[in-house]
Amino acid sequence: MESKSGTVEAVLNGLRITLDSRTGGILRLDYAGPGKMLQARSDTAGIVDLAYPVKDFEPLRLAPRFSQGARIEKSKDEVVISWDKLGASRDCFPVEGDVSATVRLKAAPDGRSIIMTCEISNRSKNAVRQVIFPDLAGLLPFAGREKTLFRTGGFASLPFLDLAPNEDKESQCYMTDPAAYSVEYNAGGMFNPMFVNWLDLGGLKGGISLFPKRWGWDPQPPVRLHLSEVDESLRLLYRHDVTIGPGETWKSMEFVLTPHDHGWAKGIEPYRDWVKAHYRREWPVPKRVREGLGYRTTWMCESQPHDPKDVIFRFSDLPKLAKESKEHGIDEMVLWGWAKAFELPIPPPFPHLGTEQEMADAVRDCAKIGVNVAPFISVCQATAEQAPKYGLRVTDNNGWTYHTELIPRWNPPYATTFACVGIPVTNELWRKDVLASCRKLVDMGVHSLGWDQYFTTNKDSNLHSLTSEIRAYAKQHDPESTFCSEELWNLDTDSAYLDYTWDWGGYRDCRAFTSAFPAPRINSCVSSSGLIVKKCFADNLYMNVMPRRKGSINGSDYIANQPELSKALKQCAGLRRQFLPYFTDGVLIGDCILAEECPGTHVTAYVLPDRVLMIIINQGSKRRIGVRCDIAPWLKSASGRYRIKCYGENGGLISETPITGGQWKGETGELQPNELALYEFLPG
Repeated sequence: MESKSGTVEAVLNGLRITLDSRTGGILRLDYAGPGKMLQARSDTAGIVDLAYPVKDFEPLRLAPRFSQGARIEKSKDEVVISWDKLGASRDCFPVEGDVSATVRLKAAPDGRSIIMTCEISNRSKNAVRQVIFPDLAGLLPFAGREKTLFRTGGFASLPFLDLAPNEDKESQCYMTDPAAYSVEYNAGGMFNPMFVNWLDLGGLKGGISLFPKRWGWDPQPPVRLHLSEVDESLRLLYRHDVTIGPGETWKSMEFVLTPHDHGWAKGIEPYRDWVKAHYRREWPVPKRVREGLGYRTTWMCESQPHDPKDVIFRFSDLPKLAKESKEHGIDEMVLWGWAKAFELPIPPPFPHLGTEQEMADAVRDCAKIGVNVAPFISVCQATAEQAPKYGLRVTDNNGWTYHTELIPRWNPPYATTFACVGIPVTNELWRKDVLASCRKLVDMGVHSLGWDQYFTTNKDSNLHSLTSEIRAYAKQHDPESTFCSEELWNLDTDSAYLDYTWDWGGYRDCRAFTSAFPAPRINSCVSSSGLIVKKCFADNLYMNVMPRRKGSINGSDYIANQPELSKALKQCAGLRRQFLPYFTDGVLIGDCILAEECPGTHVTAYVLPDRVLMIIINQGSKRRIGVRCDIAPWLKSASGRYRIKCYGENGGLISETPITGGQWKGETGELQPNELALYEFLPG
């Protein structure tokens, strides 16, 4: 029904959608908690947008904002918007024929989401070359410019600040994304910052979550953000680079839009259900990984066996390292630099580190201490000597030649020892060599493995099937053996095979991924910072502890030589044991338990059916921190009463306070910089 103001309103699962009755564009989105989230003018309103390049003007676009005569049909649970002929961005370039579109907005059966789909029919003489859908133009900083977060599986950002105009952007070429106040992200693995295909825009009072119903190697359209210079609103769109020829029809995937009250942890719930329906594990995550604080990377040497100064650690040192690791709550150890890389079959260990038997004995001795050892193997590349074996050739010095005394340290023109070429994972000889080498390690008593560069592709599942064979053989010898990798391109598929990741990089906010995926546990590298240890502990990251001697390589030192690191690890190991069920069985909700922001802190909470744990880390100066929490959305109490237990960072109970009602306003005791406090909420 058209109103006097020329708009059509519909309410689907609580989301009030206001459409322009003439163009069909989305003028406004409102939801109870966050309020007005989107507001656009008729000439900027989005919903769908097409690239329609013609000979005299390649930038030509077709979209509702250039159109008239949209048909809008409403029913109880659905709104259908149709355009017989989409208008063009320039009327001086005639479109021969019609390009029609239909967008459906349907209330999802979950009672909270909206399913968005689009169909394009090209009855013109020219090809459509791109579809933008969904196209949400006019998004507002409804939680405040400094508090409206764009969150994905692998990071969170502040688009209304990050994309805002500044002199640096003004001085760049106008055609580049920084100058255009735009940024684009791809879903996929850990080499794509989103990690997975879910996103959220909002704050603590609510927002909108969005994801396409795609899994694995299904096409994953990139998502793009553009901040308008004119009205400082945000445009969020998905880009489909498709060709719709004359006479052809294109249908979109389903997109799930979830408006929500409270923080992102409410909006992610439909996506978590989607993951649960598609996520599969070949093997359960081993107990030590599921329950553990993290792992330690030990770099044995710099791969120069003829250099008498090359040794960092020998195999005979591993039990001592394992004992120290165990004392710090670490029961998994990954070995780098133990044998020559990029060679198959995997050669024996470097002789200056010890023999194969000494390696096997050390691994066995570490296991007796309670620390599992997983050597890292690099088999996806071939050096010049190895390449012909697989029908390949190294053509330049691009590769993995590095050393602390090279200038530059990485691939200087004069150093080519580890110049190499990638081996296709479909190469059957390579597959046989890898499998034989891994089985030999297992037969030696080395049952766990780390994999460098996990190159899965959508063309075949060869690496996955190879992983299955390796793991099956290892599991016959040790049901608790582990498998980690440097994950690259697809966490959807790789989650079935990996227990944890070994990826470079420090702390990153991937709480949304951890909230939705049971595995793999995402790593964060930490060398010396007690604060990073505490943030990893709070977020259930599987920290990669790699203390480094000054002037030396990663993983070259003892933990004890890093006092801040050592103290924090011991504290967090004790706290993890004390509150373990929250981390293994609870639902991570991040800072969404807060009723208002808590500046200068890092806050993460976990929900169990009968209790909630909140961890606060003071990232500011010495102070008391005021906290306001909204408990009721996460933990029900039949009586309306709760008990709040406060613990110090050494795990001791400081206080227990009864409250009535689902909200709590309190204050921490005086916290030192980087000190943490824990609060447990229980009904009754």
